[in-house]
Amino acid sequence: MTYRYRTKTIWRHWSSGALRRPELTCAAPGSAWVGVTALPSASPAALPRILPVWHPTRLNVHYQPALRLAELVLRGGSFEPEPGTIRLDGFLMDMNRVFEDFVTGALGDALRRYGGRVQPQDTRHHLDTGKQIGLRPDLVWYTNDRKAIGVADAKYKADKDGRYPESDLYQMLAYCTRLGLDRGHLIYAAGPRPVTTHRIANSEIAITQHALTLEATPQQVLSQIAAIAEQMAERLD
Repeated sequence: MTYRYRTKTIWRHWSSGALRRPELTCAAPGSAWVGVTALPSASPAALPRILPVWHPTRLNVHYQPALRLAELVLRGGSFEPEPGTIRLDGFLMDMNRVFEDFVTGALGDALRRYGGRVQPQDTRHHLDTGKQIGLRPDLVWYTNDRKAIGVADAKYKADKDGRYPESDLYQMLAYCTRLGLDRGHLIYAAGPRPVTTHRIANSEIAITQHALTLEATPQQVLSQIAAIAEQMAERLD
């Protein structure tokens, strides 16, 4: 039996200010979750006091590394490469994917108040008529009759010498050209300025680069993303 942690739940846990049991997928068909219960919602500070107690036995010996790691995470702890009692074989996260899922989910939620529907990781479009060059924007915003009205891409990058990679602009220009949009939005994990807009020569297209301040509180980061959604919706008035 294997379990997968879906990174799309990370931004929900973080943005709500409370930890919940991650979504688990059981790989064994027909199996039941015996003895598994959801953790109650609680603030990060209160959660360690309500965690269930477990004891290592020969029956759970195969799960003990995972249980110890889960307990460490839920208690808000961390690990350092120093001598200690915790054995850690490896704990890696694809932060590009985590950031992308967080921004896509939060921005999609923020756009719902303006109507339409959001399609994350939209792979239906191609840049060329021969459909050889595929496109995959992180988020495309459509009207209910399937007309594209907004596009955004998340980049887990910081600026270098006050500039972002120009390749990001070329990528967004391709998205806007294919979708017939005159505005595109790139959302970064950090940057020298909150907002920078580039107007493309010989074109009506403008591409805006947004830099989030991830050191802020969860609610403040969500407010930053809500402001991006508001800016995307301004063009619809």
